[in-house]
Amino acid sequence: MIKTKLVLFGTKKLMYYKGLLIRADYGLHEQIAEIIREKLPNGGRILDLGCGQGALSLRLHDMGYQVHAVDIDPADFKCGDIVSFEQLDFNNESAVTAFIGRHRDSFDLVIGIEVIEHIENPWEYIRGLKCLTKKGGLILISTPNTTSWYSRLRFLFTGKFHQFREEDLSYGHISPITPYHLKLILEFEKLQDISIYSAGLLPPFWIQKSWNLLFLNMLNIFFYPFMKGIKNGWCIIATARKT
Repeated sequence: MIKTKLVLFGTKKLMYYKGLLIRADYGLHEQIAEIIREKLPNGGRILDLGCGQGALSLRLHDMGYQVHAVDIDPADFKCGDIVSFEQLDFNNESAVTAFIGRHRDSFDLVIGIEVIEHIENPWEYIRGLKCLTKKGGLILISTPNTTSWYSRLRFLFTGKFHQFREEDLSYGHISPITPYHLKLILEFEKLQDISIYSAGLLPPFWIQKSWNLLFLNMLNIFFYPFMKGIKNGWCIIATARKT
């Protein structure tokens, strides 16, 4: 069994896979790996857009997939001797067009983990993912869950979604996407077999040691039963198939 290493850093756990930093929520890469194992059981060629240091790319390589990793900073990628890498700025329209031209209809699965919230045009981004996917292939996207109970209560008091406050601009979070909005784009692009899952863990107040978080957890007891939609999970994962 492949394990993820957890390191305590203050009140936050930094996660590593074989020494590579996982820039995603707790358990998200493991959940994604299980979804991929279920939906693409016989191997295949995967494009990992927004690979960071390569933690997920290496995990999928170890599972037997052929992975091509892409991100903006080649110096940050740490497993180029094992996984192929290509540099790309997702907000550079001409560079993205050229990249799609080189790799059109090339991949059995295209994944964008925690990328779409950094993109200036989410609709065009998903069109690009579709172009890169083979006929019959899959697209997998994850993004912060703006409709989680925690995000809803934060919005009630601040008018801002969780992970889309002023301080989150330093992480490049500029495009909040609701599950409804994401499903709408996928449907408009005529993708099929669309599924949207909750993913990751919301921050428990006893780890964060925050009175504000404790207050929201207590308030949630009264509001939670009346909430509709995907109200759990730090993130959402969407999968769809190109026909």
